Amino acid sequence: MSLLFLVHAICQPASLIVLGISAAIDLKDRVIPNELVVAIAVIGFAQGLALRPGLVWFSLLVAIIVFFGLWIVAHVKIIGGGDLKLISAVTLLVPPDRVGQLLIDIVLAGGLLSCFYLAAHYGLKRLPEPRSAAAEAAPSAKKSGFVRTLKAERIRIGGGYPMPYAVAVLGGVIVYNAMQFLQP
Repeated sequence: MSLLFLVHAICQPASLIVLGISAAIDLKDRVIPNELVVAIAVIGFAQGLALRPGLVWFSLLVAIIVFFGLWIVAHVKIIGGGDLKLISAVTLLVPPDRVGQLLIDIVLAGGLLSCFYLAAHYGLKRLPEPRSAAAEAAPSAKKSGFVRTLKAERIRIGGGYPMPYAVAVLGGVIVYNAMQFLQP
């Protein structure tokens, strides 16, 4: 068993699991916990040390550049602070020369998510007005957590709240990994 296979067998699923948890929490609460961002960064840094020991510091530099580039975007309130930290951490998962492709995949996934939210926003205007956000999202013995999250999301979409961009980050990483897997 080669080191390359072992590192990918551990780091890729671990990063996807942590990203999936981040996306679920972002969808539910519109917050990306710092602990999950740090976990992604540690996984990416460890993977870089194992697979690209000579480039790991360059990968870190690229992640810092991405962080400050996205900080400008976050400063004008286009994305949130948690989103910029998560995207910067995710760049550590890929070789430095492929960060551009990863960012393109994340942006395309974000565009698809935006189209879905825009269509849902206008589609929900045709439905009757829901009760207040607090009443719709309030825990009830008859509603599961998933149903409460869907109801709260309906209100967020209808109210024009921000998107859960961790979902787009997860989608972009999945697309990037799939494209890398399919390349000869």
